[in-house]
Amino acid sequence: MLDAEKLQEMYDHGDLSEEEFVVQKKRLAAKIMQENKKLPPKNGIIYILLAFFLGSLGLHNFYAGYWGRALSQLCLTLIAPWFLYVPVFFVSIWVLLELLFVGKGANGVPFSGRRSVILGLKAATVVVLALAFSYSSLVIDEPDFEEMVIDIQ
Repeated sequence: MLDAEKLQEMYDHGDLSEEEFVVQKKRLAAKIMQENKKLPPKNGIIYILLAFFLGSLGLHNFYAGYWGRALSQLCLTLIAPWFLYVPVFFVSIWVLLELLFVGKGANGVPFSGRRSVILGLKAATVVVLALAFSYSSLVIDEPDFEEMVIDIQ
């Protein structure tokens, strides 16, 4: 079986013409893609639930196979106390966007699970966040400066 390094080595030694090299490289890439397709798909419902509840730790990305993203999110969350928790704000937005728009694992296989449930969870996430933001604007009241003025007289 040919691998990419051996194929390149054969081309460098002149054992393969450029046309043969391109054809063999395409065959090798197609074979690798087929092997990746054989991997079982990850469940989209689990991905969304992990993103919603533990997203700032990157657990949903560890689950889907996106190790670089997951480690970045975990590191940003862990260093957040030293930076006034600003990184958590950015990680939260990042996680929300992934929750809404990522539809397949790192191997390129689309998530499994009932599409209606997945869409329902995405819609519920948007509704919950909208309610949370609207409630927070009701709770945070502007200070009444007239009450804060100290009567000097």
